[in-house]
Amino acid sequence: VSLLRTVDAAEADLHFCGGRLLAPRLVRLSHSPSRPIRLSLDFRGAISNLRIEEQHRDRVVQLGDGEAELAIRAVGLNFRDVLNVLGAYPGDPGQPGSDCSATIDSVGAGAAPLARGVSVLGHATAALASFARADTRLLAAFAESLTFEEACTLPTTWSTVHMALQATRLVGGQRTLVHAGAGGVGLCAIEYVCWLHARVRATAGRPHKHGRLFGVGMRGHTMSSRDGGAFVAGVLSSLGGARLHMVLNSLSSDFASGSAATVGEGGVFCEIGQRGVWSAAAARAAAASMHYVVLALDSAMEESPRWMGGTLRLLATRAHAAVARGLPRQCYDLERGFMDAFRCLQSGANTGKVVLRVRHGGGMRLAGLHLLSGGSGALGKVTSGGLPSNGGHESVH
Repeated sequence: VSLLRTVDAAEADLHFCGGRLLAPRLVRLSHSPSRPIRLSLDFRGAISNLRIEEQHRDRVVQLGDGEAELAIRAVGLNFRDVLNVLGAYPGDPGQPGSDCSATIDSVGAGAAPLARGVSVLGHATAALASFARADTRLLAAFAESLTFEEACTLPTTWSTVHMALQATRLVGGQRTLVHAGAGGVGLCAIEYVCWLHARVRATAGRPHKHGRLFGVGMRGHTMSSRDGGAFVAGVLSSLGGARLHMVLNSLSSDFASGSAATVGEGGVFCEIGQRGVWSAAAARAAAASMHYVVLALDSAMEESPRWMGGTLRLLATRAHAAVARGLPRQCYDLERGFMDAFRCLQSGANTGKVVLRVRHGGGMRLAGLHLLSGGSGALGKVTSGGLPSNGGHESVH
């Protein structure tokens, strides 16, 4: 009550949330939503080096064969993007941002069957922007079974898991351990492994991450990733003397060596981590009887883009059939929330994926059926005339 007394009596709409009293205010955006923007990184070393700037679209440079310009709708951040910004990723990974969902804005020659207005998921160059260019071999059209935010959570996570399970040839009934189970790749792997009717265990750190895993049916099948020794004891106890057929590893140090000790003869240790990766000699020293496989999706895309395109089309088909689904996500606005998004992923506080939304003018996906009220008026006629060109079908009332 004493707090409310300090507020102007003219305030008509107040909201008390998280110990703060909020009131609506009209403020000027740093950039107009109608103007293209992009996330820029001038030099690596800290997340604070990121900044938003206006994106000047270069219409002089023509699109190459098999190239498309995308109107980006949402971007799924990967830990690679954080390492990129911090300068901890090997080589020169370019500007951060790859996994995206978008609509095709324009295409070069040889881009069939993709055309303007088609919704796509896949990988683009410097995707943290209003517009970005992409090799159409790294894109796949998707249906309305996925939203843009759901679609951008899947390209790297699902393709990594798909590649890992192809390499390890996992079959029903075999025992699998997935590290970092509450992350994007982890949750995707658990769903995929269960779909194959294999038996899966997973590790997680913080209590809320174990809670996320309990929510997908993993209660009684999780181990802590806080202590390497306790983890090994826990997984061996849960196996009851048996050994694992496969480990999907993204951790380092004691967890890598401890996980290798739980793999049975002829089993597979599949490494998808980006730091502290073993050499082949170190893997043989840890467990000579297992197969050691190192997977890097970015290298696979570069070496075989057509394989990547086929994998993404398979993903889109399975999403349409509700076999593959969008991952849990924390969403932020690119213009105002990019710093929070990167810090969330850096701290490991997220479960599932961290997603950045990209606003465009109306920001509405127009494909499908729409009801237009007052369609016979001047504004209604202009609106109804614009719907077909944007992939929509209007119903005028």
